[in-house]
Amino acid sequence: MNSGNKRLTGRMDMGFYALNKLACAGAILLLLTIISWLWPASADSPASILGVSIPLEHWVYGYALIASLAADAIISLLPSLNNVKQAALYGAAGFLFFALFTGGDTDTFWVRGLAGAFMLLMYSWGKQTFTSQSLTTPFFALVVPLLCWFVI
Repeated sequence: MNSGNKRLTGRMDMGFYALNKLACAGAILLLLTIISWLWPASADSPASILGVSIPLEHWVYGYALIASLAADAIISLLPSLNNVKQAALYGAAGFLFFALFTGGDTDTFWVRGLAGAFMLLMYSWGKQTFTSQSLTTPFFALVVPLLCWFVI
């Protein structure tokens, strides 16, 4: 009897983990959408500054989400880390992932790395902010991305 409840709890934990990641991605997509709205029309687009012309959704749901999952895998293999060390690991993973794996010009290596570190630090922040008991978690996971995609 207890093994069934344990399995159900494990599934619920995985579901909440996935919902948390999607909520973090929704918050990052909202922030990047607002930045792209406020960006001066005369200046280069934010994507061209990064050296790679990729849509915002691909940055958030493609590169940043995968880098966040990789950072979580590394954190799970290490002994218990405090929040500062976890944030540092997230930042380093974001920097390395965006600087090395996104391609593009070598001139924008540092800019891409810093953008990746910032996005992964947002995932680290969202890990503590978006809880399973909060209604903001499904809102940012499901509603915000749809609103952003309609606007973009």
